[in-house]
Amino acid sequence: MKVNISGISFALCLMAICPTVARAVEIPVGPFAELKSEDFGKRETAQEELIAWSRLQPDAAMDAFFQQSRVADDPEVRERCLAILRELVNDEYSKDGEGYIGIRMRDEEMVLPEESAPRGVIRVIEVVRDSAAAKAGLQLNDLIFSFDDVVLKEKLISSPFMDKIRQLKPNSKITLNLFRDGKMMQIPVILGRRPPMLENTFFGEPQVDPEAAERAAKENYFRRWLERRKAEN
Repeated sequence: MKVNISGISFALCLMAICPTVARAVEIPVGPFAELKSEDFGKRETAQEELIAWSRLQPDAAMDAFFQQSRVADDPEVRERCLAILRELVNDEYSKDGEGYIGIRMRDEEMVLPEESAPRGVIRVIEVVRDSAAAKAGLQLNDLIFSFDDVVLKEKLISSPFMDKIRQLKPNSKITLNLFRDGKMMQIPVILGRRPPMLENTFFGEPQVDPEAAERAAKENYFRRWLERRKAEN
């Protein structure tokens, strides 16, 4: 079997000199052409298909759709490329930031089985709707005493507990060790992203609309992403 060494060498050199070449992908022709269909339903379907395809190779797809959002000759195609790009950047946003469970808690003490002295535990007094805690099935009055191999020896453990959670990234998987109805349980939790401005809502002050704050944070993240990408080109 003959091997074209010169061709391989050329390709390796090209990848070293211009790494973006190695990431280049061809946008699927069929769905891309449908983005300018006269049928609105076909345009919507094509956009969803391209989003699904893009999530299989997000970095390369971001490059491709960023370029098309600027150079495509049809304004409808440019807008839909930008919408696809927004979805991909939103995916990136959801993986960035600090870890978040989504509970309100109260510090308490209890004596754990096989221990003689009381130690600090966290009583869950609220589970935030649609949060990581809610999706994992945490319940009111669950008593959390540790997670994974992290053992908190302080009497008041809520603050160090949340500090350690915030040091983790969104989508990190942890296992909470807790008591429910007197029985020890292990609950796996996939962390969410800490909502924007969460720490800025104090007692007596107007409450921030969390959904509006999240939309604004995503929009700012997307705009900053676009500004950086434009500066690179």
